[in-house]
Amino acid sequence: MEAVYYHKNPEAVSDIDVLVAGGGLAGTMAAVAAARCGMKAVIIEKYGCLGGMATSGLVNPFCQYTESNSGRLANAGLFAEMLEKLYAIGGCTSARPRHFEEEKLKLVLDRMTGEAGVCVLFHSLLTGVETEGGRIKYVTASSVSGNTRLYAKTYIDATGNADLTAFAGLGYHKGREEDGLCQAMTLFCRFGNVDWKKFNVSDARAAWQAEKKTRNFRNPCDKLLIFRLPLEGVAHFNATRILNTDPLDVYAMSNAEREGREQVYELLEFMRERVSGMENAQLLQTAVEVGVRESRRIIGHYQLTADDILGTRKFPDSIARGVYCVDIHNPRGGNIIVKRIPDNDYYTIPYRSLVPVGIDNLIVAGRPISATHEAHAAIRIMPITTCIGEAAGEAAAIAVEKGLRMIDVPVPELQEKLKNHGALI
Repeated sequence: MEAVYYHKNPEAVSDIDVLVAGGGLAGTMAAVAAARCGMKAVIIEKYGCLGGMATSGLVNPFCQYTESNSGRLANAGLFAEMLEKLYAIGGCTSARPRHFEEEKLKLVLDRMTGEAGVCVLFHSLLTGVETEGGRIKYVTASSVSGNTRLYAKTYIDATGNADLTAFAGLGYHKGREEDGLCQAMTLFCRFGNVDWKKFNVSDARAAWQAEKKTRNFRNPCDKLLIFRLPLEGVAHFNATRILNTDPLDVYAMSNAEREGREQVYELLEFMRERVSGMENAQLLQTAVEVGVRESRRIIGHYQLTADDILGTRKFPDSIARGVYCVDIHNPRGGNIIVKRIPDNDYYTIPYRSLVPVGIDNLIVAGRPISATHEAHAAIRIMPITTCIGEAAGEAAAIAVEKGLRMIDVPVPELQEKLKNHGALI
């Protein structure tokens, strides 16, 4: 007789030192850094791979991580180690690449977490946070196994949307100061069968601009961002724009996914009809998730500003550098707003911006750190958020080891550990 089974939620896990919510580049490096310091680190990740927007989201290439003109590195540490490992298996064309192969990056991240001893729980979505006495008591992750309670000494919010912070009941900022609107979203895509001997990016952009004058495209993108990947006959497109959409509204986000796919198909038809070298183009892939540039921003112990970015401020509690410009994709469409920093210089990210006010055992890694709308538009890119993740992991390890609140972590000790591991602060 065939056996009958009944579901039972798994037992709670209570021996975790550092729990990381989100396995994007920031969360992955946070967990690796903590594990290398001897911590039992666990990642809960909603997809079946690590890397977040770099892998599942098809965000490519890496934005600027060297100083303008001088070419000096601004982002190193675990970010540089990741690039070296990626280069070693043929996932990019140099140890300082812009473009990369996502499938090989997935493998590199698996290996880095595996070698460090990080426990990765794929297909696990953060669905609840319980707090007590100004601390997170446990989080709930939902998966095919059911709902699991995970108890940890310290928590790192690397969800991208600051879900853990928000679910813990803390306040946050969202979008532009004047109206709360967030930057435009993009569904990234890939076209194959591109004849690069005939195809010219500038010609494609000019054709799009000319066509927009007489044709009512549903895609409001003004400037098509098109890149050649290290794959034969493949073009990568950052060329859709979903406007006026709340990234924290599930109904709006569901509509954004559908709208993105419609814009991709419209773009493919245009390319086939109007652009030399694209006559036989085929849609190879769209991202698993629409790319969200901006959503929640935590209320931290210091709010990073545009003046800090553009004035290349060097904070005494710096934990990472950045060289990327203020880059705002207007929520209502139109031209991208760009404000550049001076050549041969960099700005820094203060530790205080990673620590939310109100919870003692929580730190944030990635783009939702405490920053204004403009400052966020500079620090949201992957090289910077990867380094922020490394610092968050190191800080969490110190907090656990010494029994400290996250805001009380001794920054000079944290900085010394980061420098010893090759990070630039």
